[in-house]
Amino acid sequence: MEAVANAAGVIVDLRGEEPGFAFPGHLFEQLPFAVYVCDCDGLVLRYNRRAAELWGRSPKLGDPNERFCGSYRMFRPDGSLLPHHQCPMADVLRTGISVRQQEVHIERPDGLRGIALVDIEPIKDNGGNVVGAVNCFQDITERKRSEAQIVNLAREAEHRTKNILSTVLATVRLSRADTSGDLKQLIEGRIEALAKVHTLFVESRWAGAELHRLAAQELTAYSGEKEARVRIEGPAIMLEPSTAQATAISLHELATNAAKYGSLSGPDGHVEISWSLTTEGLRLRWIESGGPPVITPPMHCGFGTRVMENMIGQLKGEVRFDWRDQGLTCEITLPLA
Repeated sequence: MEAVANAAGVIVDLRGEEPGFAFPGHLFEQLPFAVYVCDCDGLVLRYNRRAAELWGRSPKLGDPNERFCGSYRMFRPDGSLLPHHQCPMADVLRTGISVRQQEVHIERPDGLRGIALVDIEPIKDNGGNVVGAVNCFQDITERKRSEAQIVNLAREAEHRTKNILSTVLATVRLSRADTSGDLKQLIEGRIEALAKVHTLFVESRWAGAELHRLAAQELTAYSGEKEARVRIEGPAIMLEPSTAQATAISLHELATNAAKYGSLSGPDGHVEISWSLTTEGLRLRWIESGGPPVITPPMHCGFGTRVMENMIGQLKGEVRFDWRDQGLTCEITLPLA
């Protein structure tokens, strides 16, 4: 009896009188990877449980209709159909050249697809003739999916970083103040508003920010001991990142202005923030009351107003201001995806 060791370390016996293969069944089932063996004609002579699980089926051994591989269908990495007679096992049986770490996409009978990494070693007799081959393969579907996710996350991180930097740059460019100290404080406040909303992005895995939480965290510092000083009301809405950033900065500008000159500058002032969904998208209203009366509406737009109009305008939204006697009313309309 002749014995040949293949790449998997499995001993394949060649018997003289009746050529064939002898495989210890318990050894095949104990292997930590999928494995199957074909003869020189491509007939599947043996496979283990792991192979059947990856194929999603259990082909009949020695069936001439089940040659080269037990999978239902195979595809190349580019998505084109890979006929069984052109698969890596067929190439090894034809050429006698081993295959190492080659990807093959496998489709199960139920339509599910996976990716297998195959290593195929030819089995030769003492004369160097190919008498069969053994394929050791493993499911790398999850690994490939993870690698693709890492690439996508890296691209998304790059995109978000550029978006954040451009937003900060625009915020700094639009900031003006009489003194360097005031300018520093102004910029710090706007960047802090962006930082807060990005904390919400992280919690939602960058899906966006819930509007009620966004408004609440921006107005918390102004709520004081009176709960009714700031009232926030509206349906649950998840804003995608760019809309959430613009909304956060707008609420920050309105709150800062109200704290300096409007209803939040005195102990009895109130702010009501409400929103609704319309055919135009999101309609958000900021209503001040109980503060110093508005004697003369401003003749020119302040830099805070320009920041709001710039950011909202980039999203094809609108900002409208109404300086009533009781206080400022601001309405923001934003299209929603």
